Amino acid sequence: MVENPVKRYGFIVFLSTIFFHLILMDGGIYDLLTVKLKTRTARLSIMQIEDENAALSRELRRIHEDDQYLEEMVRKKYGLVREGEKVYRVEP
Repeated sequence: MVENPVKRYGFIVFLSTIFFHLILMDGGIYDLLTVKLKTRTARLSIMQIEDENAALSRELRRIHEDDQYLEEMVRKKYGLVREGEKVYRVEP
């Protein structure tokens, strides 16, 4: 009994077409993996931004509540000195 070559090759072409659609077409496995990767990247980015936001909120709260810390920050950033203090600059 010999199989009809059209049936055999037609079935192979049919399976290949289904496989191609499942893997590569819009909404296929490739797109699913790409979306999962982008989602994971976005979640990591959100976590980093939330951590940074929390750190900045703590620093802001400390600036509002701790006058010594505020003075230290202003002195470092703007190079301010108190009245009666002397500044010595040492150059290499």
